[in-house]
Amino acid sequence: MPTLGSMFAFLRLTRPLNLFIIVGTMMAMRFGVVGAYLEYESAAMTAMSNDPQGTLVNAVPGNTLHHAFPALYFWLLVLSTVLIAAGGNVINDYFDTRIDRVNKPNELIVGRTVKRRVAMAGHLVLSSLGLLISLFVAWRSGQLKWVIIPVFAIGTLWYYSTTLKRSFLIGNGAIALLIALVPLTIGLYEVTALAHAYPTQVLLSTTDGQELPVSFDFNIPWFWILGYSAFAFLTTLVREIQKDLADVKGDLADGCRTLPIVLGGKWSKAIAIGYLLVALIGVLAVRMLVLHDRLSYWYIGFIVIGPLLLSLGFTYNAVTRREFNTAGNLMKVAMVVAVAYAFLMHRTIWNPALL
Repeated sequence: MPTLGSMFAFLRLTRPLNLFIIVGTMMAMRFGVVGAYLEYESAAMTAMSNDPQGTLVNAVPGNTLHHAFPALYFWLLVLSTVLIAAGGNVINDYFDTRIDRVNKPNELIVGRTVKRRVAMAGHLVLSSLGLLISLFVAWRSGQLKWVIIPVFAIGTLWYYSTTLKRSFLIGNGAIALLIALVPLTIGLYEVTALAHAYPTQVLLSTTDGQELPVSFDFNIPWFWILGYSAFAFLTTLVREIQKDLADVKGDLADGCRTLPIVLGGKWSKAIAIGYLLVALIGVLAVRMLVLHDRLSYWYIGFIVIGPLLLSLGFTYNAVTRREFNTAGNLMKVAMVVAVAYAFLMHRTIWNPALL
């Protein structure tokens, strides 16, 4: 009979904070990026209509665009993603016990508080449930092809835990790719559903006999979702290298060939800082070329770029495991606040009040 302590310990294995970040990211893509765009386009149609209470396009009653991907399916997709990620976190700790005995002996859970067979069973249950739910969502939404994403995620998480984690750089890239797939998955379901639900372009007859083209360009939210995916990939890659720099001692004991072990600390720092600079340049370019409002200027300039610069500084100066972990935590803060910006888009680039 499992005790309350063992159940709590198993919950810790799933890394709840990381799971909450996944949930927040998926919500930001749906309610922030896509939702703000739909709200803006709806307001634009209302402004074009001679009768604000009427309908400009028959396919859009009340001049209001709605999410074409049902809310139920969205939350099921979130649940499936969280379950698969939780299962991956559990199996990673299952295979990392030797490393954790060296790097963080006081935090070891598998084999001490949670039995190894329980951890393995937990991984299988979580991953299987996640796969079944995602299969249902893909089937019911008419987008069965996207079931390849959870299948790929489960397989990659297992292979990462058993093999890729101990390989040179490939493991870091695999985790970065999986994190980048989180916002991308929402785009694949949400934007594809919108493209099927609404016409690409319609012609409206005006009072003077002219035809006015009205188009719905759903590629616009796609660009933002792809931008978030690219940012997630780069920042996760940096954070994975920071974690490797912190865990060199345990990784050596387990025979790993991580970046710091193969190239040394200085080169690993340089590579991490290089990726971080690419992310910084990308964020600055977006702020300068696309975001011209005051809220975006201050938010991006201080709340997003600030933690990125601090993480860069800590990475450059870090020597101890604690300092590298601090650099990684600052990177996580930057990732979270960057995602949170999506919830402000209805007040910045897609502000109906600016029409």
